[in-house]
Amino acid sequence: MKTVLVVEDSATSRDVTSHFLQQGGFRVLEAHDGQDALDILRDRHVDLILTDIMMPNLDGWGLYREIRADKSFNLTPFVFLSVLDDIEDQIKGLTLGVDDYLTKPVTPMQLIARVNTALMRSERLANYFYRNPVTELETSSYFKQRFVQEIDRCRDADLDLSLVVIGIGNYVSLVRGQAEWFAESAATEAGALIRAEARSYDVVADMGQGCFAVLRPNEDAAKAKAWAEALVKDWDLSLVWPETEQRISIDIGFTCDALSPGDSNALATLKKNLASFERKW
Repeated sequence: MKTVLVVEDSATSRDVTSHFLQQGGFRVLEAHDGQDALDILRDRHVDLILTDIMMPNLDGWGLYREIRADKSFNLTPFVFLSVLDDIEDQIKGLTLGVDDYLTKPVTPMQLIARVNTALMRSERLANYFYRNPVTELETSSYFKQRFVQEIDRCRDADLDLSLVVIGIGNYVSLVRGQAEWFAESAATEAGALIRAEARSYDVVADMGQGCFAVLRPNEDAAKAKAWAEALVKDWDLSLVWPETEQRISIDIGFTCDALSPGDSNALATLKKNLASFERKW
């Protein structure tokens, strides 16, 4: 279920828009102005921002500039829904780079269709830039971006955040002894199993060389470790080498660390944990 942040100072308009979206199958968060929206975005992940323009404190134009100044929201669709139907306002919004500009009143079907279109466009871009074509998991660059965003969010909200690094222990030997394509097949199978056991809001990425990183928000290290131990315990993955029909086991290991809310350099923390995993294997 995709999450839409509705930003509107009129409670009546906000309720109507939220109702339309909920009927269309979306999870909805609400903000009464641009500043309130920024506060929500520090704590919650959203898939699309739908905002009015004329609002107190921080209007829609200002909110858009603030959002786009933060690179972590580069691919988050931003849509204006406004009573400003002057062609110059529409051109201004589209020139700034907003994903769509809707004028009120709007029908439920029109609203849902335009929101879905913006989300599909964003997903295509995300798949192009941030998805590994072999394992179908997020890439290391996407993980690093979300890592910074999540560690800031959990720090500000005083929530736990844990990092689990999982790796194919015999990946290098698979590459040397069999073939790179065989090792990639092992990584594809391993990534699919890890993703299947992760929660829907966990961030799971292929870090390369048979190594995967799992970011588990709102969970302390003890619970994250228990999850990883259960994954390893139930692990039963092997692939058949086609020429000899020999079945080769795919072994995995893991490290688990809590990310301290006081860490000022999140990427350094990630690098340290990945290096720790590599040393152990």
